[in-house]
Amino acid sequence: MDEPANLAQDRDRLPPLNALRNFEAVARHGSFAAAAADLHVTHWAVGKQIRLLEDWFGVPLFERRARGVQLTDEGAALLNDVSSAFERLTRGAARLRHDEFTRRVSGVVRVNALASFALCWLLPRLADFQARFPDIDVRLSTTSRKLRYIGDAFDIGIRSGHEQGAGVVSRSLMADVRLPVCSPALLRQRPIASVADLRHHALLHSASTRTSWSSWLKEAGAADLRAARHVEFEHTYLQLAAAAEGLGVALASLPLIGRDIAEGRLVCPIAAPAWRASDYTLVINADRVGDDAVVSFEKWIMASAGGAGS
Repeated sequence: MDEPANLAQDRDRLPPLNALRNFEAVARHGSFAAAAADLHVTHWAVGKQIRLLEDWFGVPLFERRARGVQLTDEGAALLNDVSSAFERLTRGAARLRHDEFTRRVSGVVRVNALASFALCWLLPRLADFQARFPDIDVRLSTTSRKLRYIGDAFDIGIRSGHEQGAGVVSRSLMADVRLPVCSPALLRQRPIASVADLRHHALLHSASTRTSWSSWLKEAGAADLRAARHVEFEHTYLQLAAAAEGLGVALASLPLIGRDIAEGRLVCPIAAPAWRASDYTLVINADRVGDDAVVSFEKWIMASAGGAGS
C-alpha cells in the first residue's frame, strides 16, 4: 500500500537521523573522539556525519578548536530540539516495549543524587521506571557530598563530574550545558538582546554554582559586566524556581529545565555561548555492579539520558 503523499514529503524534510545521533553525541561529549568512542565508530565516521548534517542545514553547527569543539548558536538551538525529540522517543519506546524480563527483575536500588538533579530531572521520570520494573524498589536520597564519604550506603550515585577511587565505577551520563534563563514576564519587562543587557538584571546564584556566572561571562567576552544585583540561594533548585518566578536571571543547566522550557515557565534569551560544565556522571558501587536491579536501573537511566546504555 502506497504511503500518503504528505507523509513522504514530511519525511523528505527530515535531516538524516543517524547524523543527528552523531551530532548529539559530539555535543554531549564536546569532542569528535569521545563521541566516536561512545558510538563505537571511528573519528572519521563521526566527522563525516557532522559534515553531512552541516551541509543539510547549510550552517556550521560546531566551532572546531584545538581541544574539542564548541556549539555555534545554530548548534545550541538544534541541540535543544534534538535532545527533546530523543527524550520523547525514549519515553514512547519504553511505553510500547513489553519485555517480560523487566517484570521478573526484583530488588532494591539505593540511588543517591544531587538534590537539584533529583527534583528537576530524575523524579519526573521515575514513574516510567516503576512502570517497567514494578518489583524494583528505588530508594532515593540526596546529598552533594563525595560518594566516598558515604561509604557503601548507595548502589548508584549521580554527581557532577567523575569520581575516582577504589570501590566505584564512574561513567558519563549526560552533558551539562548551561545558558542564561529567565521568566517570559521578566523578559517582557526588560528585554535581553545581548550579553550587555544583563547589566539591567539581577543574576541568580546557588551555593554550589558561585563561580558559574563569572566563568560564563568570561567566555562571553564580558568578564567586567556589572549586574544590577546578585542574589544567592542555598540550592540550585531554589535558584531555578526564583528564575521562574521572575526574580532574576539564572545560569541554568539545560537538562534540568527541559520541562520548564517546554511548558513556557522559562526561556533562554541568549543562545550563546553554551557553556559546558562537568558532565553529569553515574557512579556505581563496585560491589553491586552485577546486581540485576542495579543493572536495570543503570540501563534505564542511561537510555533516558540518551547515553551509551540506550
